[in-house]
Formats: sequence, structure tokens, C-alpha cells
Amino acid sequence: MNQRKEEYLRILTEQIRCKKARSQVEKEIRNHMEELEIAYMSNGLTEEEAESETVKEMGDPVEAGAALDLVHRPHMAWGFFLLIGILYIAGFTILFVLQNNFTNAALLPGAKLQYITYMLIGFAVMVGVCYADYSRLGLWAKELTVLLLLLLVTGVMVSGMAVNGAVFVSLPLIGVHVNVTMLCYLFLPLYGAIVYSYRGQGYGAVGKSCLWMLPVLEVCLHIPSLSTAVMIFLMAAVILSFAVLRGWFAVSKRGVLAAVWGIIVLLPAACCLWIFHFGASYQADRIRAILNPEECPSYSVRLLKDILEGSLMRGSSEYAVNAADKLAGGTDYGMAYLIAYYGIMAAVLFVGILVLLFVYFLGVSLRQKNELGMIMGVSCSVVFFVQLLFYILVNTGTLPMGGCYCPFFTYGGTGCFVTNILMGILLSIYRYQDIPLEMERQRKKVQIKL
Repeated sequence: MNQRKEEYLRILTEQIRCKKARSQVEKEIRNHMEELEIAYMSNGLTEEEAESETVKEMGDPVEAGAALDLVHRPHMAWGFFLLIGILYIAGFTILFVLQNNFTNAALLPGAKLQYITYMLIGFAVMVGVCYADYSRLGLWAKELTVLLLLLLVTGVMVSGMAVNGAVFVSLPLIGVHVNVTMLCYLFLPLYGAIVYSYRGQGYGAVGKSCLWMLPVLEVCLHIPSLSTAVMIFLMAAVILSFAVLRGWFAVSKRGVLAAVWGIIVLLPAACCLWIFHFGASYQADRIRAILNPEECPSYSVRLLKDILEGSLMRGSSEYAVNAADKLAGGTDYGMAYLIAYYGIMAAVLFVGILVLLFVYFLGVSLRQKNELGMIMGVSCSVVFFVQLLFYILVNTGTLPMGGCYCPFFTYGGTGCFVTNILMGILLSIYRYQDIPLEMERQRKKVQIKL
């Protein structure tokens, strides 16, 4: 046992206040010291002499540890907590004002206290996830994916109920109903972590990554929700394509990308053909409305077009307000109400703030040295961008109504819960970006003696 080296490492790591960083820092310093010892012994020194010279060359362990402590320290995300809190308050305030001007707008009577409760609980969840180690979540991604699949499918089969096109699962013990569609988005950061686990492998790894898209698609079939399946399949394909472009797999990038996106084009076409021949009539009508929005626009789509055509850049328009007052979609049409009452620029400002927030977190994710943090951060950012894009398309009448959601601006407890979990993962990645996290999963071995 090299007592001097062990004592040096002990004193050095004691100076690092973040316990999560100590083991990895000790591992890196130990490897560096062993390389120096080998170099000294190759020059003729004995093992003890080499150890003594190595410790001497490393310098004062207290000073070295203090310097490493400054580098490997969690980033406090107070500014982001404040910004997110402001976005929640602003969204609630706008919805409250819109409720007083539109009979079918944002908040239902008596639901304001419930909305505030959801915000507070969701904010607490976000803080908890932020201060947790996201790498633990990522390293158990496969098990968590299977567990989430079993919970959602079992919940739908046992206590699932359809409400306005969405499927909810009742939790009688706590007296709430959860939206299964929104919970499906939790699969995406887990999927990113699963793709990360296959890095360095070949075509078989790409195939396995594609197969791990099936659990969430299985849940979508049980709801059933074609729009959710298409959105999540598209997001998973973006995540996989990102990994391929980063060179994580020993494959032809062009060939794999062509195959993945070729399937994206052919699979929806095959689904549409199946629905037209064997599916429900309302599903076929919805697809026709998407493919030919001008030929058979729904009542809501016509109203949304009228709102856009009659709205002003700033301020309310009587024509747009009258059209918006006939909408019946709650906060799903919050952006349309905002345009009618405050003008197009108000909606552009609110959406722009959200885009800047998501772009910033995407940039933080792309700058990560830890590739697990990178792929999980990109996955969360992709979810937010696609949700926002879908929300804009629905509110502008480009797509028919399909259960859209906008972070910070749509009423719904499950949506608030999912948003805060994803935002908490992003904040956790930001918080631990300079901390070398342990990336190997350790399992406790249990020995049974007969």
C-alpha cells in the first residue's frame, strides 16, 4: 500500500465539497500519479523513490484540492428558477384576464385555486429533480422505460377513461386523474439515455435503438392517439439522428439517416392507408382535414382563420374577439384568445420568450462534456420545441384540434407535472455540468447461502 500517495489523495479529495465529484476526481488524479510513478521507475528509481517524487511533484494537496473544488462545483440555477416562476405567473395572469373576456377561455370557474396548486406542486417537483443526479436516471433508463410502460398500460386497462378525446387514469387514493398522453413524453429523455448506452457499437445497436421506440408506441395504441404516436415517433427519430450525426455508432451516417427518415415517411403513409380502410371514421376525417385543410375545414378551424384574418398587430379587434368568443377549447386555444384580445405581437412576444428559453437549454445541452447529459438535454429540448410547434399550428388553424399543450400557458395538472420534470432534468444538467459524475452502474450483489 502506497501510504504517502493514499494520504495525499485523501487530503486532496477532502477539499472538494461536492461529494458527487470526489470519486471521479480521485480516480483521475490517481491515474495521473501512477503514470508519473511509471515514468520515474523507467528512469531507474525504485517504487518507493518514484512514489516520493510523484507526491512531491503534485504539490500541496490542500491547494490542489481547493483549486479543483472551484472547478467542480454545482452551478446554482437561481436565475432560471426565477424566470420559470415569472413565466408561470405571467401565464396564469394572462389566462385569468382572458377568462373575464371570453366565455369559453382559459380557466374554468372554481379551478383557479386548483391551477395554483398544480403550479406550486410542479415547481417543487422541478426543484427536486434539479437537485437530483440526472445520471442516475439515465443509467437505469431501460428499467424505468419498462416500468413506465407497465404502469401506463395497466392504468389504461384498469381505470382508463376518455374525456374530450384524451385518456385519463383515475388515482382514487389521492383523488386525481392523470393524462396518459402527457405522461408519454417522459419516455423521450429515457430514450435518449438508452441510445447513449449503445454508443460505440454498430448497426445492431441502431436496430436496438429503433426497437426501444416501441414501448411508447404501445402506450399510444392503448389510448389510442395517432397524433401522439406520430409526434413521439418523430421526436425519437430526431434523437436517434442526433446520435448518428455525433458519430456514436460505427455505421454509415448517410445510410442510417436515409433509412430512418425513409421509414418516417413510409410508416405514416401506411398508417393512413390502414385507417382509411379499417380505422374509425372520425380518425379518417381528421386525416382528411390535415391533408386538405381548405377543402373540409372544421368549425374551429374556420374560427381560428377568422381570428388571424381579423386581428391587429397590437390591441384587440372586435371581429377577432367575436370569433374567439365562439371557440370552445379552453386553454388549448389560449394563443388564439391572446391574439384576439392583445394582438399578434403579444403572442409573438410570449412564444419568443419560450423559444429563447428552450434554445438556451439546448445550447447548454450541446456544450456538455458528459455525453449522457448532452443526449438527455437534447431530448427534453426536442419535446418542448415539438410541443410548442404543434400548439402554434393548432392555434393558427393549420392543424385540426388534437389535444395540444403549451408549457407555462395551458391548464392541466399532468401537463404541468411533465413540464416540470423535463425542466428539472435540464436544470440538473446545467447544475452538474462541471462535475465528473460516475457513469458506471453499480449493483449490489446478494449472495444466498444454502
